[in-house]
Amino acid sequence: MPFYPAEHFATDVRVLARRGPAHVLYGDEQFWFSHHRPDPTAVTYHQPPARLARFMPATNWRRLAAHARQIIALAPDQVAFFADHLREERVHLIPHGIDTTAFTPAGAPDPDARPLILTVGWWLRDWDVLDTVHDRLHQRHGNNIQLAVVTRQANQRTWHPAVSVLEGISETTLTQLYRQAAAVLLPLADATANNALLEALACGTPVVATDTGGIPYYTGDSPAALLTPPGDASAAVEAVETLLGELGTAAHATRRAAARERAELFAWPRIADQVRSVYRLLEDER
Repeated sequence: MPFYPAEHFATDVRVLARRGPAHVLYGDEQFWFSHHRPDPTAVTYHQPPARLARFMPATNWRRLAAHARQIIALAPDQVAFFADHLREERVHLIPHGIDTTAFTPAGAPDPDARPLILTVGWWLRDWDVLDTVHDRLHQRHGNNIQLAVVTRQANQRTWHPAVSVLEGISETTLTQLYRQAAAVLLPLADATANNALLEALACGTPVVATDTGGIPYYTGDSPAALLTPPGDASAAVEAVETLLGELGTAAHATRRAAARERAELFAWPRIADQVRSVYRLLEDER
């Protein structure tokens, strides 16, 4: 099974043995044996519909989903996927949250420093687009800009020689990088929620991201994010250039303020209130 190492099996078994309502936070990974539990269960799924569809046939999804009294989806396209398998009132769109007390702004980047273009993450990233963007930015700007990637896959692929690749850094260091960045660049193959997107916005940093999956749901029409078509490296380059050209201007300050404002809509206390409403449904079903 995908995403099913020993630790997920252990969690799965613990949930199976538990009595009373339960919430399986990662249904993609930990709701296999535990779907046999007799008590009401809420399940959150994180993967995009295309990946969920590859896990197993639709008939198997219908059987599995029927054991979840309530399903929490992180993006509208997930809602549509699960609505094909069980009653619509049992599927709840509750966005992923962000700790807006840990990820916070710290003013605009130093105008005398080399602008930093930062990429964070590894799952469902479009590395081909990222490599092309890095190459074109380096050709245009040389050493006048910084290119950095924070990822779990530092040693699993070849990177552009101008890129600084970081792995295993602390949350404090990551937050400092977000704050220093002129832009966070997120070329994506697919997505529901995206931690790096929300972390960057919470730090007041404008984002260039792929217009795919749940990304437009999280960015809305905020000027904090420039969305580009899937696979379009040229559009991503020009979006980054737009943000570079605005550094030190009122437009840049507006984008940074809008980023933080957007992130606050997904602060964990707001999200927790929505999750509690699902828990109340579980209690009613006991």
